[in-house]
Order: sequence, then structure tokens, then C-alpha cells
Amino acid sequence: MNTSRASGGEASPSGEGPAVEAARSKAKWGVVLGVVVLGAVGVAIFSGDDDEPAPVVADVPRVEGDRIHFSAAFASRIGLEVAEVREAPLKPVVSVVGIVALDPEHVAAVGTRLRGLVRSVRKFEGDVVKAGDVLAEIESAELGEAQASVSMLRAERQAAIINAEREKSLLEQRLSTAREAEVAAAELKKVEALLDAATQRVQALGGEAPGGKRELGRYVLRAPIDGTIIDRHINTGQSVESNLVAFRIGNLDHLWVELAVYEQNLGSIVVGDAVSLKLLSNPEVVIEGRVAHIGAQVNPETRSADVRVEVDNRDRKLLPGQAVTAEIQATRGASQPVLLVPRAAVTVVDGQPTVFVSTGENQVRVVEVTLGKNDGDDQQILSGLEVGDRVVSKGVFALKSELFR
Repeated sequence: MNTSRASGGEASPSGEGPAVEAARSKAKWGVVLGVVVLGAVGVAIFSGDDDEPAPVVADVPRVEGDRIHFSAAFASRIGLEVAEVREAPLKPVVSVVGIVALDPEHVAAVGTRLRGLVRSVRKFEGDVVKAGDVLAEIESAELGEAQASVSMLRAERQAAIINAEREKSLLEQRLSTAREAEVAAAELKKVEALLDAATQRVQALGGEAPGGKRELGRYVLRAPIDGTIIDRHINTGQSVESNLVAFRIGNLDHLWVELAVYEQNLGSIVVGDAVSLKLLSNPEVVIEGRVAHIGAQVNPETRSADVRVEVDNRDRKLLPGQAVTAEIQATRGASQPVLLVPRAAVTVVDGQPTVFVSTGENQVRVVEVTLGKNDGDDQQILSGLEVGDRVVSKGVFALKSELFR
């Protein structure tokens, strides 16, 4: 008979020891506990369905036909503002692009006037000069010959004067004949005439009459006006001809702006109209000017005429050659009262000028309009609106975007 015991205890029915039984019992309870915990979690998860938050609805305007509906929050977010269509006179603004140019009345071209060799250059582009300042020196054989002729004729005149005076004295002493005295006087007049002609030739060549130790053939280019050197076309050591423009000087205090205005706008513009100019490179800079000239003919290719604007440029805001935008206050085009809306109220939808007309609280209607003239701030409306209509003047772009959503 098997009556054996393990560790002092009774044997299990399966023949396993007490330690193995204890381990198996713990494992069973662990599985049970895990199932209970998972069940509790699942119950908690599914029991929370009633507390789930409602989905967020986006605040997006609604487009229905030609109307846009939106919330007060959307209107506040885009800063929506409206303005009333009103009736008032309009002075139209003609907007064009122009080029800054020198005023011809304040420009001087300095030519070489004769053939020669550039001896030195004293002034260069950008230098400010005064009338009479030396710009350059040129050595000219032609001028030297003319000056030498003057020197010789001066000597001949002096000799002719002495001879005429001697013959006169001899005649008075009855030591010479009247004919000899007359010949001496005629010779003096001849030499004086030749000297006068030679002196004028030197002046025509731009030179100075010789005298003292002054060099012959030295021609000095001088500034004829106050201004700034705009162009220079000579260098030291260069051979030049008599027809070369060596320097161009412009007074930058006085400039023109040259505009090309289409013929449909010419009738609205008169000399003296105010013009506001803005630099393309810096639109924040505004320069005021006046219409000084309106062209007498229309270019058949561009269908435009030249309009010149005078500008006081003493503060040097403009430089010749710069591009500007010009807004001409066309006084002749001032109209009788017309329908006006802010220019900011007008946009373009599918190629058509369009405004948004308020039709009630938080809704607008899309309206196509026909445009007339404008004065920079207000836009004339020819059709599509009536006095008293309320149009959106701020937030237009946000509403336009909804049409293409």
C-alpha cells in the first residue's frame, strides 16, 4: 500500500504536490480578474455614448442664387461695412503712366564748336555747376591760327597808325603830299577792318583774343547755365570734331512729366489742372504738379496725345527717366449730380463690374453695374443701382471669395 506524503502533507488526487496546486489556483484567479477588469472598462466606454459632444458646425456663408446669407459673427470677422448710394457732382480723375523728363527751357547742350584734342576734363556726370564754370579744355590748331592772325594784324595796325600819323605830320609841314597821307589813312582803315574780322572769327570759334602770355589754340568749354551735368561725351586725350555735343546740363529744379492721354479723356483736361504724381518705385511719395501743355494732335497709332506736367523739383524727389503714375483732376469734366459709390465697393466677377447690395440683416445681393468716371475715391454708377441702396464698402473680397467656393 502506497501511503507516501509529500512535505508532510497528503497527496492530491491527481498525484501532484500541494505547491503545483497552489500555483494553478493563482493563475485561474488572475484570468478571472482580468476578464472582470476588461468588462468594466468596456461597460464604461459604451456607457459614455450619451455624453459625446455635438459636432462643430463651420460658420460659412450660404449662397442661394444671387444672394449670400451669412452670420453676424462672419460679418464681424471680415469687418463688413456698408455705404449708401448717393447723388453728387463728380470731378473725374484721369489716371495714366508717365516718364520724368528735363524741361527744355532749363537744358543746355555744350558743343565742342571746333576740331581739336581734349586737353583736360574738369566736370563729370552728376556734378553741380554754375554758369561760367570750366568744364573742359581743348587744344585746337584752327583756333590757334585764328588767334595768331589777330596778333599779326594788331602789329600791322600799330604800324599803320604810326605811318598815318607821320604822313599827316609831314603833310602839315608841307614835306609830303596829300595823296601819301590819304594812302596811309586808307591802309590803317584796311588793317583795322581785317583785325576786326579776325577777332570776330576767334570769337565765333569760342576762343579768346590773344594777349599777354595766353596760350594760342586753347579753347575752354564753360557751363552756360546753372545746373547738373546730365551727359558727358568727351575724355582726356580724345580727338573731337566741331559738331560733337560734349556736355548736357540740366536744371533739375524744373522738370516735366510726359504723359500719353487717350483721346476720350482729352476733352476733360485743360491747362492748369492739378496733377498728383506717384513713383512706381515708391508709391508713398506724392508730388504735386500742373498741366502745362496739351498736344495739338492725336497719334493715329496709339490714339493718344502728349500732355506735359510741370513739376517743382527743388526737393529732388524726381530724377529724369523715372516712371510715375499720374492722376489728373479733370476740371472740365466736372459733372452734374450723378450716382456715386465708394470705389472700394466695386469688384469684378466673371469680368463684370459688381457690387454687393445689402437686402436685409446678414444678407446681400450680387448686382452687376455699369461704371462711369471716378475721382479716385468715388465711382460713378451709370446703371444697376438707385439712390438709397446700401452697398458693401468693406469686406468685399471676402464676399467675392464665397461665390467661387
